[in-house]
Amino acid sequence: MAGHTAREDAAAVWFAKADRGPLSAEDRRAFLEWLKTPGNADAYQATADAWSTLGAAKGAPGLMAMRAAALRDASGVNRRRAIFGLAGAVATAGTGGVALVMASAAGATIRTSAGERLTAPLPDGSSVTLAPLSLVRIQYNKALRRVKLVEGQAYFDARTAPDRPFQVIVGDQSAQGSGGRFQVTLQDKAAQILIEDGALDVVEKGQGGSRRLTTGQMMSGPAGAQRVTSADLDELTAWREGRLLFSDASLPQVAAAFNRYSSDRLALASGAELDGVRISGSFRYDGTREFANALRAGFGLRVRQVDETTWEIAE
Repeated sequence: MAGHTAREDAAAVWFAKADRGPLSAEDRRAFLEWLKTPGNADAYQATADAWSTLGAAKGAPGLMAMRAAALRDASGVNRRRAIFGLAGAVATAGTGGVALVMASAAGATIRTSAGERLTAPLPDGSSVTLAPLSLVRIQYNKALRRVKLVEGQAYFDARTAPDRPFQVIVGDQSAQGSGGRFQVTLQDKAAQILIEDGALDVVEKGQGGSRRLTTGQMMSGPAGAQRVTSADLDELTAWREGRLLFSDASLPQVAAAFNRYSSDRLALASGAELDGVRISGSFRYDGTREFANALRAGFGLRVRQVDETTWEIAE
């Protein structure tokens, strides 16, 4: 019994760590090693199941401590009752623009606001990292792990389970595999699926057959005109480290990327011809104002602060 209690306690601690944000490389290695011990994955699943009965909010250390204590001190039905007792605290912690997980027995919805990045555990020990302004819906059953990207961008680290496929729906695309690491993006109704490690079989709604994507490949483009190409993994996944990478990108493209990830905004003056301004380099996506000032110094562009969060760029 003592071993069982220690296992539940460790599961609650790992869940709380993952829920607060991305694990460090050292913690991630330790977590994966911990999962290998018989019974630990089941304990983590039980913790995640308890979480998914009510939801959770990122950025609330006091709440996380309360929840970890409840998971540590209770078990079975009593544990679930203890978790339900925190529902009011979750609702309060979820206000004010922080990332929010809304859940029920049927599934969960995870959302991020402008400028916010979130890594959250999934019920099977997998994880999802959301870019700012993103929303995913999660619905697991005994036969299938299903997630749907409603808007924005999400990176999945899916545990391998051949007998329980992992399915990602993005726009008109449905991608399925046994596990792996992949990223999906939905912007202006155009879907992008990127494979960092593993393979997914992709089916487009209304189309027959499937196309297999493997490590280093990307499928992108509007519905009905999807193309498969090789991908620059470093550039396309740098947002997970809070950075944006560009290689000879036009200023309008760069501005759109900053506006997508940052709570500050870059506005291009009406009529300005700025496609000829080419940008290469690595930038913090929360460094919008510093980038705007660099444009003034490096390219001689006119930069005007419109309000507290907006900078207008002109020739």
